[in-house]
Amino acid sequence: MDPYKMVISCTNQKGGCAKTTTAVNIATALAEGKKEMGIEPAKVLLIDLDPQGNASTSFGIDKSKLDRTVYDLLMNDLGEELPIIEDYLIAPEIITDSMQQTWRQSNPDKKMPKSIKVENLWLLPSNIQLSGAEIELATRIGRETRLKEGLASAIQEFDYIIIDTPPSLGLLTINALAASNWVLIPVQTEWYALEGMSQLMNSIKLIQRRINPHLKLFGIALTMYQRSNLGNTVSSEVRKHFEKQVFSTMIPRRIQIADAPMEGVPVVILNNPNTRKHKGSQAYWSLAKEVSRRVKKLRHKHGIKETSRLKMHKIKHDLD
Repeated sequence: MDPYKMVISCTNQKGGCAKTTTAVNIATALAEGKKEMGIEPAKVLLIDLDPQGNASTSFGIDKSKLDRTVYDLLMNDLGEELPIIEDYLIAPEIITDSMQQTWRQSNPDKKMPKSIKVENLWLLPSNIQLSGAEIELATRIGRETRLKEGLASAIQEFDYIIIDTPPSLGLLTINALAASNWVLIPVQTEWYALEGMSQLMNSIKLIQRRINPHLKLFGIALTMYQRSNLGNTVSSEVRKHFEKQVFSTMIPRRIQIADAPMEGVPVVILNNPNTRKHKGSQAYWSLAKEVSRRVKKLRHKHGIKETSRLKMHKIKHDLD
C-alpha cells in the first residue's frame, strides 16, 4: 500500500465524542468541495464500520433494506480480490435520493433546499448484523486484516477513504487501523475524554509495531466545545501534549449538529455555512479546510504528486 494514500480512520474508544458526526461531515465536505475555501472536490469513500450504523443513518439510508454491507466484506473467505466498487458501495445518486426522501418526511410543509445532494461521495454501509462480527472473526484466518484485504481494489480509486469506527478498541477498530495510513481522533472537550487518550495512543503504537508500520497520527479534532473553564482547560491540555497535531478549529456543541441526523442530511450541506446562525456547519467546513491543507502539505513535503481520482472518474464516465 502507498504509505501516503489518504486512508483515514476516525477513531476514539470513548463514545459520545462526535466521532461519527466528524467522519460524516469531513467526508461530505471534502467530496463537495468549496472553491472559496480552497477545498477542491474529491472522490471520497466513507466506510461505516460501527454496528450501530449511525454513519449510514446520517444520509437517511434505510438499513433494513441493505443487500450488502461491510459485514459481507469482512466475512469473505474466498481469498480473492473483491469488486468492491460495483458490489458493495452505495452510489452518490442513491445517497442523494435517501437524503431527500428522509428530509421530506421530516419537513412535509417545507420546500427542500437545492443543496441536499451529493455527487462525489460513496458509502460502504453497516447495520446491526455487524454486531456479531468480532465474535465470528475471532476464529478466522487474517482476522485483523480483513478490511484491508477487502479494500485492496478500492485504494487507488478514491482521493480519500474515511472510516468511521465503533467506540471501542476491539477487532473492528483494529481492522480499521490495519487498513489505514492515518488516524484522526475526535476528542470531546470534557475531562473524562483525557483519560482515554493514553490508552488509545498505546493501542495505536502497538498496531504500528505488530500490524501496520505505516500508521500515523493525522490530527486531533476538539469537539462539542463550550466556552467555559472546563472546555478551555481540556483544550489547553490536549494542545500542550500534542501541539501541532491538534486542529485549530474547535467544533462547538450546537443543536443543529445534533438535529441533522434526524433529517438524514449532514450539517455541512443541510445548513448554509455562510450565515452566523449556522456555526456548526461553519466549523465543520473550517475543519475540512484544515484537513485538505494538511494533506497538501504532507504530499508536498514528501514529493508526492497525486492525480485527482475524481477527475479520472469523470473522464472514464464520459468515455463510457
